[in-house]
Formats: sequence, structure tokens, C-alpha cells
Amino acid sequence: MNANTFASRVKTRREHLKLSQTELAKRVGISQVAIKKIESGGNTRHGRLLADALGVSLAYLETGLELPASASDATAPSSAPLARSGWPFPSVPESLVQTLPGDQIKRLEGALLLALGQLGVRTAPLGTPTKTATASRGGVADIDHVDDPFPMQLREPMPWEGGQTTFAATDLHSLRINTADVGHVANAGYCANDQEFTPVPELDVRLAAGRLGIENYHETQIGELLLRRSFLQSFGLPVDRMRIVYADGDSMEPVIRHCGPMLFYEDPVTDLRQIHPRTIYAINHGGKMIVKCIVHGRDGTWMARSLNPAHADFPLHEQDGRDVRIVGRILWSPYDLRNGVDQRLMSR
Repeated sequence: MNANTFASRVKTRREHLKLSQTELAKRVGISQVAIKKIESGGNTRHGRLLADALGVSLAYLETGLELPASASDATAPSSAPLARSGWPFPSVPESLVQTLPGDQIKRLEGALLLALGQLGVRTAPLGTPTKTATASRGGVADIDHVDDPFPMQLREPMPWEGGQTTFAATDLHSLRINTADVGHVANAGYCANDQEFTPVPELDVRLAAGRLGIENYHETQIGELLLRRSFLQSFGLPVDRMRIVYADGDSMEPVIRHCGPMLFYEDPVTDLRQIHPRTIYAINHGGKMIVKCIVHGRDGTWMARSLNPAHADFPLHEQDGRDVRIVGRILWSPYDLRNGVDQRLMSR
């Protein structure tokens, strides 16, 4: 092969395609200096790559024969189908692809399949017949026979997919458990998630949450309610003096609802100096049981106060001299009342 003839045809074909030496070098995958040497007759290598990049056969560059009829009218190799059966990508050297490692080859193959799918080209694995499910629009197709241009690659099995379970695969002999003495903890404190329950007596007693109380001549136990021991102990009071009673009326809303349960703690108050205005007390008011807050009036009179502003205060003493006794207080309603009610509910 005459090097000068080869160089002349390379240069003539490049100029016909209006390519610079740099652009041709990028298509071939070599440097611009190498293209310059080829066109000066000093190098005849990369013949196959140059022929692919210029859209001609290698025989044309070597002998001047077999120039495609459309070659004189072509503007670029990418503007018309290539007239050869070799490497179809002029701007990507075949040698560059062949030097890629195996994992990058697979990634390149996946990208090529994706591009073909976007072009509407259906592909199938080599050596397997294409099974295309034909169905009219809105019809039903067998998913097992639908062509999949992007098959899932094999992967490593997960721990739960056959074989040993995670626990069985664990080397128990390699585990190290600290057996140091950490001491004994007698009581870890309040825990709302404990599983120990304590029965609390449920009384057939309704404490009136209204102006008129309900007389209770017989306070009978009708059953027991199981409450968590940790909840009861959190009040810091003797559990055996706690009872479940029920409210009647709406005067203590929104804290105590009509017919709502209340946790009553039996704690008689004999010294009026111990009264706290935000505490809800259970009061035997002349033989009638009521539940109220107790406030000191402007004239020095002790008044029973409701939380519902629709109910007015009234004095605890009676003109007929009937007895008034504070028999205990409400701890829960189911609002937590151990520290009393919100001060804003007491304002008038």
C-alpha cells in the first residue's frame, strides 16, 4: 500500500466532509497530531478506524476503488446509512469499546438497549426467538410472553431467600455477652408500660356536678376496675383509699363530663386552712354528695365553685344548720387532677 496515496485519500475525504483534523481525530479516537502525520504520508496505521470515521471502505483508502456512489454527495457519515457491514459507530472507536472491563461493557449494553427502546426498536436476547404478545388496545396479553427489552440481571440471593435464616447463620460462639455484676435495682420507678394491674373498687355513687346533689344512703360496691399499678402509685398516695365514682351533671365541664368516671381519694379535710382553691373536692353537703372547687368569698364565706361559668357560686353553709363535710378529692377525671385545675378555669 502506497503511504502517500493512502494519506491523500484520507485528506481528500476529510475535506469533502468538511471535517477538521481535530474533529476527525475525535471520531477515530486518536490525537490531532496523529491525523497530521497520516495525511503527510508518515503513518498508515488506524486504516479501519479512519475508513469507519470517513464513511468509506478500507479498500477505497488503500486502492482508491469501491467508493460508494453516494459518497460524493454525503455531508457526514452520520447523515446517511453507512455502506458497509463493519463497526456502525464512526465517532466511537471499536478498539476503545473492546478495551473496556466486563462490568462497563454490561453497563454500555444496558444503555444501548435503553436507547433502542426509546427509538421504538424491539430487541430480544441472542439465540432466543422473539415472543410478541399481540393484543388489541384494551385487550389482555400474557405477561410471560411479552417481549422484555430490559431483562433484570441476576443478583446475589437475599438472606431470607432460601438457605439458612439470619439467626441460624449467626455464629453464636462468636457472640460475647458481658456478665459483669450490674447490681440489683429494686424499683426502677414509674413505667406506664408495665403489665401489673391493681383492682380499684367501683362504687354505686354519683357525685353531683350541679347545684343539687344526689342523696346517697347506701354506698355499695358494684364491682372493680383494673388500673395499672404504676399509674396508681404515681400519685404517691395510699392505693387502698382510692375508689371509682361517677359524676352527674355538667357544672364541672370541661374537666368532668356528665356520667364520666372519677378516681376519688378518701381524704377528709377538717382544717379549712388546708383547702386549695384549684383542687376539686368531694363534699357531703347536707347529706348530698357534690363535687366542686372551694373558694373564699369576698365576705369571708366559703363558696362552692363550678368550672362551667353557666353555674353560679353558692355558699357551703346552710341556714338550717345541716352538716357540710369535705370527704375527699378527685385525682383523675380522666384529666390528671393531682395538681388541681387550670387557674384560667377558676376566673369569674
